[in-house]
Amino acid sequence: MLNYKKRKRLLLLGLYVLVSCAAVYILKPVYLLSIIIVLVPPAVLNFLWLEKSRGKILLFSAATTLLFAPPVELSARLANAWDVQSILPRLFGIAPLENLLFAFLNFFWVLCFYEYFIDRDKSSKISPRLRFIIFGYCLLAASVFAGFLINGNTVSLNYHILSVIILLVPGVIIFSLKPKLLAKTWLPTLFFAFVFFVYEIVSLLIGSWWWPGEYLWPVNMFGRIFPLDDVIIWYLLSTPVLIGGYEFFVDDGK
Repeated sequence: MLNYKKRKRLLLLGLYVLVSCAAVYILKPVYLLSIIIVLVPPAVLNFLWLEKSRGKILLFSAATTLLFAPPVELSARLANAWDVQSILPRLFGIAPLENLLFAFLNFFWVLCFYEYFIDRDKSSKISPRLRFIIFGYCLLAASVFAGFLINGNTVSLNYHILSVIILLVPGVIIFSLKPKLLAKTWLPTLFFAFVFFVYEIVSLLIGSWWWPGEYLWPVNMFGRIFPLDDVIIWYLLSTPVLIGGYEFFVDDGK
């Protein structure tokens, strides 16, 4: 259970997301600016509440953003799984760089939240297993970029196939080995499902991002496609798998 101080801070983060998303809806800034408005302040504030875990969260978030996010983003864009309003150059002319900032904040804030509210910010020690996931990231990046240069169609992956490869299979392996970790993911998963949903609906309404591809469960929301695949994959799988991977490869696995 959270103490009174942490409950107040949790409420503060949630209220900030609601107020900032309302401001984004009214002002309709470009996607890059909306990311900065909605996600940067609460992520930085949550980071400053930590004492011991800052270094390993920064390291893991940066490594995951630089080595894991670009090949995933490229594969998804080749399959037209999602797209966003982009004002920056695109990776290979295809993948928007704004999404790398979004990915970093997605990793960074979730882990700051987890360490502060759930794992009690116990230690600055980094597990020697980190090298294994870095190797896996490098292997993924090399495979995707080589496949793209040879024939882009070979690394074009739609939404649900991509989720099986990067989320479902790793998640099953990690939580089979460390089943107790799963119980530590429910609060971050619920909180960030709320954050993602509010921000995603506002972004959909103002045209910051959209889903132009084919999905298992597309629904019409405000006259626009909103895939329920996104709810299951991003809201319910990405947060626990990220936390499981962090605990297993970076933290103490407990």
